[in-house]
Amino acid sequence: GLGVPFNIASYSFMLHLIAKHCDLVPHEFYYHLGNAHIYEEHIEPLKEQINRTPLDFPIIEISTIRDNISDYVIEDFKIHDYKYCEKIKMVMKA
Repeated sequence: GLGVPFNIASYSFMLHLIAKHCDLVPHEFYYHLGNAHIYEEHIEPLKEQINRTPLDFPIIEISTIRDNISDYVIEDFKIHDYKYCEKIKMVMKA
């Protein structure tokens, strides 16, 4: 309930960064999940999550192309039109 959304956001952002760096247009992100499981404490919060209407995705703007992909800095990135729902609390499980 907590890790997968973070992974999807991180890898989607990486898709945009690599596309920009290679002068390409990002198109689709596919995520294949192994060892999928839901902790018992997350069942009710996830039921609430799946009943929500998805919001529009934000716009990611990367203002420059650096020579080395490791040279990007936080100021190179801007997020526009980020909309979110009220937080759903879940306990962290390890």
